Amino acid sequence: MTPTPAQLRAMRLAAQGIAVPGLGPTAAVERMTAVQGQDLGHALWAIGVRAPGATRTEVRDAFDRGDLVRSWPMRGTLHAVRPDDLRLLLSLTAERTLRSIARRATELGIDDVLLGRARDTTVAALSGGRSLVRDDLFEEYRAAGIDPAGGRGYHLLLQLSQAGLVAWGPTARVGQGLVLLDEWAPAIAEVPERDEALRRVLVGYLRGRGPATEADAASWTKLPLGDLRRARAAAGDAVEDLGDGLLALADRPTTGGTPTGHLLPGFDEYLLGYADRSAQLDPAHADRVVPGANGMFLPMAVVRGRVVGTWGRTERASGVAVTVTPFAVLDTGSVRALEAAADRYARFLDAPVAFGVVEATTR
Repeated sequence: MTPTPAQLRAMRLAAQGIAVPGLGPTAAVERMTAVQGQDLGHALWAIGVRAPGATRTEVRDAFDRGDLVRSWPMRGTLHAVRPDDLRLLLSLTAERTLRSIARRATELGIDDVLLGRARDTTVAALSGGRSLVRDDLFEEYRAAGIDPAGGRGYHLLLQLSQAGLVAWGPTARVGQGLVLLDEWAPAIAEVPERDEALRRVLVGYLRGRGPATEADAASWTKLPLGDLRRARAAAGDAVEDLGDGLLALADRPTTGGTPTGHLLPGFDEYLLGYADRSAQLDPAHADRVVPGANGMFLPMAVVRGRVVGTWGRTERASGVAVTVTPFAVLDTGSVRALEAAADRYARFLDAPVAFGVVEATTR
């Protein structure tokens, strides 16, 4: 039977593992296959909210051990991911990503010769298990006669990442250090042949986001629908059709037993993991989460699976102030549910959090 909107939200929350206890940071990311990670601070909380009880320090430790890295496995967008899952995804997506950025690379004057020089410079700078933050690596580029200005350095790193050469590894005072992927986190398993890789990616996508459609999965991976249909065929009885194009794992988590309210980070997979987000976010409020459709997804306040507002944080000497800006007036139960979510955020930060709700405004 096709799930109702309320059932769909409950099933997606369960699949996402939001506030579901039992997993540590690395296992939580493995369950999701990859977690959106443009902003490191948001990415750490996106992992923490799926590994309740873990602190920010423990999530950082997973990167510092090489259990997790950040890279561009698809859509030219940074994600947190296990190293072997990164290799799996790149085997399917790297060629398409490189084609999609080829024109911009040409505009930046990046050709095979320059890319080769950047590759040699990067290997020389990072060999032996060394890591460098981006600005320090760009100084190495400049010393080698490579100008990283104007986005050229970023595009060189993006291209080198698609070859599986570099990734963002250990955390630094600000951001992360770049590492040679195979030195920092050697492969544990071989990358499978294409149909098996497609199957694993679809199953992994649905494990962390189902129910969802093939179009949702295509939007997330930027793989052609034909590839997703091959993946669906390869998955066989492991994937169940719920009607209206919705697919889910036959062996999926049960719903219920999780908190009612959640404070999710910006760019969270609960929204960005789908092409059709209307079950979670009323389209009338879409511009409140993505102001001006500028691609910047604000942190979201969620109650019973619906995005009911945004939230922000302010650093204070006494701790952190969290303020929710709702789309409409919240009832007492919703406020209490979000206050409980703020308490979980405080445990993650290992710092006091003061919680408040501002008066709802209409647009």
